[in-house]
Amino acid sequence: MRCTRVLVPWLLAACGPPTGPANGPPPPATSEPEIATTEQPQPALTVVEPIPSAAPSTSAATSEPAPNVSVTDLTGWSTFHGDSQRTGVTNAPRITKPRVRWKATVGVLSWLNSPLAVGKSVVLVPSSGESHNKPDAKDGVYAFDFASGRRAWFAHLGADANGAVASKTHVFATSDDEHLYALDIKTGKVAWKAKGEGKMYTHPLLLGDRVVVGDASGYVRAFATQDGKELWKVALNGAIRGGASSDGKNVFVGSQGGDVAALSAAGKTLWKVAGKRAPWGGKGPDEPIQIYSPPVVDKDFVYVPFARDTYYDDLPAIHAYDKKTGALRWKAKGQGQWGNLRSTPALVMGNLVWGEPYSGDVAAIDASTGRMRYREEIGFCFFPQWSSPAVASEWVYLPRFDGSVYALNAKDGRVEWEYFLGDSKRLGQARQKPAQKQNCDWENPDGAIYAPAAVAEDGTLFVGTAEGVLYAIGN
Repeated sequence: MRCTRVLVPWLLAACGPPTGPANGPPPPATSEPEIATTEQPQPALTVVEPIPSAAPSTSAATSEPAPNVSVTDLTGWSTFHGDSQRTGVTNAPRITKPRVRWKATVGVLSWLNSPLAVGKSVVLVPSSGESHNKPDAKDGVYAFDFASGRRAWFAHLGADANGAVASKTHVFATSDDEHLYALDIKTGKVAWKAKGEGKMYTHPLLLGDRVVVGDASGYVRAFATQDGKELWKVALNGAIRGGASSDGKNVFVGSQGGDVAALSAAGKTLWKVAGKRAPWGGKGPDEPIQIYSPPVVDKDFVYVPFARDTYYDDLPAIHAYDKKTGALRWKAKGQGQWGNLRSTPALVMGNLVWGEPYSGDVAAIDASTGRMRYREEIGFCFFPQWSSPAVASEWVYLPRFDGSVYALNAKDGRVEWEYFLGDSKRLGQARQKPAQKQNCDWENPDGAIYAPAAVAEDGTLFVGTAEGVLYAIGN
């Protein structure tokens, strides 16, 4: 694999240590990460007032009145990965010369905390608050004016917010407090809330007059958008971590216990299969895959990324299932060592593209065959990689655990530019190279990124960091 030099002139290029861990499996890491944060001063860009620690708030701590929220259409990025099929792709114009337009302090943004950009009106951000996996006063959903970054409202939830989806009238958000919330999109006031069994981790799916979520007990649930009435529930094996996807008619979902299922909008099980993979070393019976991502859906296939106990030789962690029958169509193949895939690949130019964990790489496989198209080293080697990419006009924006966001040509993985966001005091500067080790690193003291990327209809890129800052990036 070649070492690609970045093209942003003010950012020093650097290549990571050799890709892949040393011989022998590293410790498994199949649980949700604990994200350590420290309060750091912010650089002098467009400043958004800090969020007060008091719980529910609907206006920013400023003498100016809060901006009004008016949503007339759902263009842009109103759900995780841009659409219900979770393709991660938009035709918005690409960014060729990145510049931070505005930033906002929002609290920790973890792997489920995808920003949403609804038209050119509002940016919505579910947040894990001051401390990930612990209830605090900054847990909730934030709304910002699209153009200025001024806060319109903040809705406090009982624990970490997870995923969100927007309609013209409401924001639906899941939370570790075991509830799905419907918030008024203009004010942030709670219209209703519905309880599951255990934490609700998932990215909600909006399908007509219902919103589909999953919970830690393994139930996929549909609630009426109007009043929160539970319409149906279906049990799968293991927690529902990433949530569901849809082709506009049916629902596709996977569980941490390895079930992959297709459901009708009315909750009827159309098919269900047990996703399996070979054990490490190839000895013994096949074992269940662990699914943390919603599936990616196209005309014929349901693509399922998954986690397992460690890295594997020549087997990227993606399976493809027949959309009509659930039959396994292919298991991904590619030379090298491949880790656990908890992020959601983007489906672009006939390829599935993602940031490969246990490395510093971007990878792509052919969506029709599962064969590797390319794998390129772009950054330093780290074991974790939680962020999901977003695509604008065939450029892939990939936030990596190393703290940078990379703009990549979807065709071959070539780096067009890199911009460091992990530490707000050093925006756009060179990352700090980790100490040379035989293996990758688990921790990134330089400032990590866990959250997915989002792209607005005008091409603005939104990326949030573990430091707790959301950045709006444009040309």
